[in-house]
Amino acid sequence: MWTTVLATPSAQNPFGTGGAAYACIELHRTVAPFAPDGVESCTVKPGTKIFVMAASFECSTFEGNGTTEEELRACARTGDPDVAPKVTVDGKRVRVAEAETRLLNIVLPDDNIFGLPSGSEGLSVAHGWVALLHPLRPGKHTILIGDSITTTIVVRHR
Repeated sequence: MWTTVLATPSAQNPFGTGGAAYACIELHRTVAPFAPDGVESCTVKPGTKIFVMAASFECSTFEGNGTTEEELRACARTGDPDVAPKVTVDGKRVRVAEAETRLLNIVLPDDNIFGLPSGSEGLSVAHGWVALLHPLRPGKHTILIGDSITTTIVVRHR
């Protein structure tokens, strides 16, 4: 997920100038509603899995968070909550798992979110609390993360 975010140009990036229009990130038959302040809604095809990032924190050499894997990993763990946020789908609690990336080697595109030259290379590590939801039935579904982040998933009818 973070590799996709960091390697996507700012204009098509929810963490860049693309904003909410690009907050439903497609990842191989899976959609991840992911943006700095949550995502209002995503519309998906039937059969699409939903990747919920209940919380996530990324640290990279681009941001000056460290130069070694150990420094970046410690930064990512420190920046993320120690306990998984509560996640519900349509009012039912969903199991959330702790996840951490391997050391990611990132090459930045033109117009990247850091404003660095195209082709800049760096390292990144992310820590998070995630859930992978099986495809939801057609209709509207509400994902609540903690007490404040609500995303509506609209599964189109065929």
